[in-house]
Amino acid sequence: MAIKSIPPIQENLGKTLVDVVDAFRIKSLDVPKVFEIIVQNEYQSELFLEHQTHIIEHWYNSDPMDDYVYEANEKSSLKVGIICYSCSFPEIPNNLAISYTKIDEMIEGIHIEDWFLNYMALEGWTNEKKNDVLNSSDYGSGMLYYNLFRTFDVVLVTPKSKHEKLRYGSIQRITSVMKSGVPALVEAKGAAFELFVTRYGYPCVFAEEGGNYPTLAQALTDMKNVSMRQTCIEEGLFIAENFSPDYIVKKLLRALSYEGDFDC
Repeated sequence: MAIKSIPPIQENLGKTLVDVVDAFRIKSLDVPKVFEIIVQNEYQSELFLEHQTHIIEHWYNSDPMDDYVYEANEKSSLKVGIICYSCSFPEIPNNLAISYTKIDEMIEGIHIEDWFLNYMALEGWTNEKKNDVLNSSDYGSGMLYYNLFRTFDVVLVTPKSKHEKLRYGSIQRITSVMKSGVPALVEAKGAAFELFVTRYGYPCVFAEEGGNYPTLAQALTDMKNVSMRQTCIEEGLFIAENFSPDYIVKKLLRALSYEGDFDC
């Protein structure tokens, strides 16, 4: 299997899969017909109509393997956060009693370990504790994100702003927030994100212009309701199981022509 690249044809390798991921420069004409393509969604499949394609999404970015349970409870003010690279950062009206933290990874850096303590030192995190998690074979950087998400009552998830990302991009950040056990409030913007929330009927959604979805102000007002946040948690954890390493690896094995049973 090749990732973001096109290898030469080698008959001794058998079936060859090319995982396009976000290498949008790869076009159908560039890829030998005998290769099969891994894409993120149906829209990306349409770019490779002359190839066999397999929709194999990214799994969430770590498996917490802990006993954390977020308990939604009454609060006079919600802590809302957004952590993203190259995304839109929506503004929240001042009259909503919201504490809002925006973390722009284009400014902070793409490696969470470089800026994690800027936000987590007051939560009791030290450099030693951070490095223990980062270097753990069980956790890694994904667990740092989970602990950051868990400092908020709600995490906003907006898509990356480039056109290709809006239509063909990964929904990994959505499923990672869901798996963390924190309510994810997802912006239904772009074909990829809207396909996701529609397919799973996820109720915790907003859109800048409203339309078929609540505006951000309306959605955050709804999120002050304990039962709404609890619904987001339960629905999110249920949806996230479709993006577990176990589930995604099985999809990959099927794409590689494995036809046996899975005794795991």
